[in-house]
Amino acid sequence: MLFVFDLDGVIYREHQVVSGAVMTTRYLQHKGHKVTYATNNALLSRVQYLKKLKRMGFDVVLEDIMCAAGAAADYLKEHAGSKTSVFIIGEQGLKSEIKKTGVLLAGMKSSVHKVDYVVAGLDRNFTYKKLYKAQQYVLGGAKLIATNKDATYPAANNKIFPGCGSIVAALEAACGKKAFVIGKPFPYMLDRLFEITGCSAGETVVVGDRVETDILFGKNRKTKTILVLTGVTRRGAYIKKSLKPDRILSSMAQLRKLY
Repeated sequence: MLFVFDLDGVIYREHQVVSGAVMTTRYLQHKGHKVTYATNNALLSRVQYLKKLKRMGFDVVLEDIMCAAGAAADYLKEHAGSKTSVFIIGEQGLKSEIKKTGVLLAGMKSSVHKVDYVVAGLDRNFTYKKLYKAQQYVLGGAKLIATNKDATYPAANNKIFPGCGSIVAALEAACGKKAFVIGKPFPYMLDRLFEITGCSAGETVVVGDRVETDILFGKNRKTKTILVLTGVTRRGAYIKKSLKPDRILSSMAQLRKLY
């Protein structure tokens, strides 16, 4: 089986490893299952996620990680040419991934009047000036791409922070256009994992803590889905019938009893 784990709220909360996560992933690997990770969080690059997971004790290689920043770069590689110009709202992880594609980057002080793509990720230094700059590019014909639309994300000590979706909502309102979304629940990242691993939807299990992204991510490709109550979703929360996961677990350790 191919297991696709979300990160924030499932594997860790910021720098705190979720109880049982390391042991569960190692158990699955020992049983011969393929363990991979897919996150909407574009704050870090694939290499940075690799280092973080290894530091926490996970047995992982770069090909096991599908992050929204890297997936956005993959998308640009597929659709952009060497003279394509991009304006980024985001932090170092997203910027470093997109720089590797070789596209032209338009900065805040750039004299470029027209760009081809505006790519928006979580940006903890988001300002009105960035919103205005992005708006002008999109109104001038740039395609608006969002790494994800998560309104919030779980942090350490049970805190909830504003997510990329909060920024994307402002961009869509200012531009009067909907963004093309790279991350969950849309299928781009899962399809990339199928290509990399050679696995199919029928032999895949998506594990996450958020119904409207993680669980829908799997359902959109008809995989098995497991909701763990270690992140944003609490026990007793209302879940639409169409979004009900195959299993709901209170801890990662319970997953070891199923496979």
